[in-house]
Amino acid sequence: MASFAQRAIVPLRFVADPVWSRPPPRPPRALPAHADVVVVGGGITGAALMHWLRGRDLQAVLLERRHLAAGASGRNAGFVLTGVAANYALAVRQHGREVAAEVWRFTVANHTLLAEILDGRAGHLRRGSLTLAASAEEAALLEESGELLREDRLPGRILRVGGATVLATDGDGELDPAAAVDAVAGDAPVCEGVTVQSLECGQDGGVRVHTSAGEVRAGIVVLATNAYTAHLVAAAPIAPVRAQMLATGRTVHRVAERPTYSHWGYRYWRQRDDGTVLLGGWRDTALNEEVGTEPAVNVRVQAHLDAALRDMGLGVPVTHRWAGIMGFSPDELPLVGPVPDMPGIYVCAGYTGHGMGFAVHATRVLVAHLLDGAAIPAWLRSDRLAW
Repeated sequence: MASFAQRAIVPLRFVADPVWSRPPPRPPRALPAHADVVVVGGGITGAALMHWLRGRDLQAVLLERRHLAAGASGRNAGFVLTGVAANYALAVRQHGREVAAEVWRFTVANHTLLAEILDGRAGHLRRGSLTLAASAEEAALLEESGELLREDRLPGRILRVGGATVLATDGDGELDPAAAVDAVAGDAPVCEGVTVQSLECGQDGGVRVHTSAGEVRAGIVVLATNAYTAHLVAAAPIAPVRAQMLATGRTVHRVAERPTYSHWGYRYWRQRDDGTVLLGGWRDTALNEEVGTEPAVNVRVQAHLDAALRDMGLGVPVTHRWAGIMGFSPDELPLVGPVPDMPGIYVCAGYTGHGMGFAVHATRVLVAHLLDGAAIPAWLRSDRLAW
């Protein structure tokens, strides 16, 4: 396939399907008139919420406007990483050492929970990840991160690869993200093809959920809508940010033994066991363009991905190009808990590109809060930020 730079007839933007197969359609299900808990959104967060609600003595239903894993959860690279996008040294500067360490431990626990649920399904493997320094400044911060991680007894060690500084995080993972969402959801009641149009808080403490298929009266509504949260709560401090990806045909040329990050997390790639290469990022070349909730392919950014493939020495054709919409919070940490001034409505979103690394643990915390009165850590609480 010719690169986009060589094909002037290709439109500037178009929507394309990811390399991941869509989960099998759920059996048709009538919209209930009443539910104890309504979960909005069928990504990893919605699926995990339904998993933790299973076995509780209540009626819960998940509403998804398209199908499971239709959003960012099925349109990413399939990384399961420790921590946040920033390296540990930067996270310590931003959040303080105690909070940064707690965040890292939280994501380690998240991966353990996810691995237990998947039990080897969805192509889940734990071979670790690599973060490559792309500049002297980044190398110095990775060196500092390695030392801080060692002191705090967290995963991460510095390697020297061809004179370059590399942070290796053993235990990080990779998977088929769409299949993972399907596996986590299990046999949970899901209504696909149902769009939630608006929410109305009742004086009795319940919530009226107005949908394209009718109305549901809910005791509690949880917004597992990440980048799309502002569609239902305009004041939500979560910004929609687009990420570009491609996948190649099979090659015997090995370019990545582990999922790999570089350039401050703006560039990432992995190679699956069948030889296909997944490459994404380069958003830093079009920061003002890659915003909004349309999962459109940006030809200019894709041209950078093409160039990166050539730099890797890969001449195999590109088989898929796609984009996904991430939900970014102002401080790059998730928001979990009540939506201010909207009784009965809760949120679990804002993962800043690391939903697979946070969502399973975050939803467990939220369910424990809702049903058992457990506290939500201060750094995770939804009301820590202005809405």
